[in-house]
Amino acid sequence: MKKYSLFLLALVLILTSCGTGGLNSPQRLNNQAENLPKIGTEEGGIGGEQIVDDDDLESDINYYDINEDRELTNSFLNEIEEKKDIVFQQNTSNNDSNKLNTNELLNNINSVSAAHMYVTQIPEDIDIDIQYHNYDIPYDYLLITPESVSIYEAPSLESTVLGKATQYSKVKLEGRANVNYTNITQVWYLVSWLENGETVYGYVIEDAGIPRKFRFDIMTDELRRLEQALTQYPYGYISNYKNKNGSPPLKDGKAIDEFGIQAYQSAPAYYSLENKNEFRYFPDGMIVFILAEADGHFKVRNLVYNEEFWIPKNFISFDDNLDRLDKAIIVDKANQNQVLYENKNGRWTMVSYTLATTGVPEGNKYETPTGSFKVLQKRDRFYYLNHRTGEIGGYAPYGTRFSAGAYVHGVPVDYIKQDGENIDPGMKEYLLTIGTTPRSAKCVRNYTSHAKFVYDWADLNDTAVIVID
Repeated sequence: MKKYSLFLLALVLILTSCGTGGLNSPQRLNNQAENLPKIGTEEGGIGGEQIVDDDDLESDINYYDINEDRELTNSFLNEIEEKKDIVFQQNTSNNDSNKLNTNELLNNINSVSAAHMYVTQIPEDIDIDIQYHNYDIPYDYLLITPESVSIYEAPSLESTVLGKATQYSKVKLEGRANVNYTNITQVWYLVSWLENGETVYGYVIEDAGIPRKFRFDIMTDELRRLEQALTQYPYGYISNYKNKNGSPPLKDGKAIDEFGIQAYQSAPAYYSLENKNEFRYFPDGMIVFILAEADGHFKVRNLVYNEEFWIPKNFISFDDNLDRLDKAIIVDKANQNQVLYENKNGRWTMVSYTLATTGVPEGNKYETPTGSFKVLQKRDRFYYLNHRTGEIGGYAPYGTRFSAGAYVHGVPVDYIKQDGENIDPGMKEYLLTIGTTPRSAKCVRNYTSHAKFVYDWADLNDTAVIVID
């Protein structure tokens, strides 16, 4: 069989025009192979920050130095540029790559024992009307984790090597099989990609990567739970952005509770009004359902924490409340991806699905909070501090804020210091690391074009953000 020089492009299919069904990774750009994802969406220049008040500035949104992500990305793209023969053809046959490729696939997977197929599908009660087409992603995919992985023609280390996959590539995952070899059971993944319009299959050993998927079923369940609760109870949301409604008390002398929620930009939630030494924090933006009121407090519940709590009224807002639930951004921290749903003619409809990067769970302080939130604010850009220097480090484009300083936003732009000036290198579309591992500080990092799609699409009065573990 022909050897394929396989770099699997890490779903680099930047700005492709694809169908609604997803794409077999790796792929080539839909236009010209030379148009690698540099995507400067503006030319840049002198910084010229418009810092009107404190709200325009956030703390550092990058847990890891964003330049590390950019160096990884540039190194990957340079390797692709040098080896154009590995840039794969776009699928032009109008096949839905998220549907089972029956004959050849079954022949491949049935040739080994104890096989399992990956066939994630959209729930039947969800319609599909994809409105964002820049990246076309398999519903099931394998995230390559080592620096280099061999792809074999058959599930054997003695088989022909078809090519190599590089770290942080995402390739369509077709199946999983247990293979007995010299009295040792090995686990292999069956993967596929497109080569000159034809589906090619290969095998990688189990430790080559991490299986990922879009958990549409769980996302749909969480969406319907929120929808039902909003019809059953009066509701508001936690409002304490930058502690504007008060500084919560410390928990056992600490500004973080046992669940990892910080006091800053949160509300104290007491288990009982008789004992105010026992409480936890509810993060800013979280939707709460009102059960009762007494002594300047609301008794509330939410959809994440199992108990009922008393929260001081000054921390709960009904301003710019959800008038209705028509749209939802659902973020999956475990799989590092997200889906957008919109209620169209009484039916929930998937309008976008993409990869995402969430906050690092280091002591939970920088982790993207789990739960149901409302969209609080939209900014075409917001600025962030460099935590090492305390100066303005750069900005993030197309921010949709849903909790404290946590936004859905595009690729962060670090300023370049030159002669005492902040030089804006211009917005960038793509990072190789998006959809791999948590790397931000609470925010949900998107490709910039998708962040703009969210920014234009979401509304303060009809859009919720649901974050699942």
